[in-house]
Amino acid sequence: MSRILTIFLLLCLPVLQSCQQQPAAKPLVISTIKPIQALVYAIAGGDGGPLEIHQLLPDGASPHHFALRPSDMRSLGNARVIFRIGSGLETFLDKPLANLPATTQVIDLSQANGVNHLYSRSTHTDRADPTDTEQHTGHNEDLHIWLNPQNAIAMSREIDSALSAIDPAHAAQYHTNTQQLIQQIAATDARIRQQLAPFSHRPYLSFHDAWQHFDSHYGLSFAGAVTLDASRLPGARHVLDIRKIIEKKQATCLFQEPQFSPALVKTLVEGTGIKLGELDPLGMQLPLNGGTYITLLQTAADAFQKCLENGTQ
Repeated sequence: MSRILTIFLLLCLPVLQSCQQQPAAKPLVISTIKPIQALVYAIAGGDGGPLEIHQLLPDGASPHHFALRPSDMRSLGNARVIFRIGSGLETFLDKPLANLPATTQVIDLSQANGVNHLYSRSTHTDRADPTDTEQHTGHNEDLHIWLNPQNAIAMSREIDSALSAIDPAHAAQYHTNTQQLIQQIAATDARIRQQLAPFSHRPYLSFHDAWQHFDSHYGLSFAGAVTLDASRLPGARHVLDIRKIIEKKQATCLFQEPQFSPALVKTLVEGTGIKLGELDPLGMQLPLNGGTYITLLQTAADAFQKCLENGTQ
């Protein structure tokens, strides 16, 4: 009997040793959208760092209308920290977050110390004359806050603080990474300010007013937003109305976003002489790495320059 027990223990010993040597699971940190994930990635040290970092919304998903899957709910329940912009942007998260364990920390980065707050503009020029409306509603905050680099710096400090709190053993690493990221953002900000200064008086239009934090920071001239439903073709009357707006505003450039068909937009502006550009506030097509946020800013600046320079077509 004792011999059988000895053999059994000898067979099990390697298994037990293997279990003891397994490293503890990394703390899970979740970001809702790619611009937040880009900051977290840089501060946490990427995929090989001491934290497991996960982006909740896949590239291309709308933060306004996302539907959580069961696997998403499990991830949220296992997270130590969840970073989001705020309820006004990721509204779909309000109820799920209310049911999370008390150990899960939810951080609204729009409330980070130092974030510049702007309110939504009354800018749909085919609905009202902007000269007869207030500049903001007074109620709806524009939560595209990451498009102002100063806000990104404030958010980075908040992320650094939260990561250091849940993983104090690596706090020095997070502080160092944050300072490097802030220096990179500041240098990019200064470069973009010089880059876009010559185009400050050339008005632009868009189909979606997502760029207030960017254009107000860099002194660009926003002429208004025109209404376009990406899910259906506009009627002949709507096409005519949009063309009249383009002529009235004497805008140099009209920006679309990836969800709009290029052929559709080209049909709308054909014959107007306005240049077309494309902006992506979420950086959907950018690869995720330590420089993703910097690339998002610079890509936007290059798009503005390309569309605003040289006047009309």
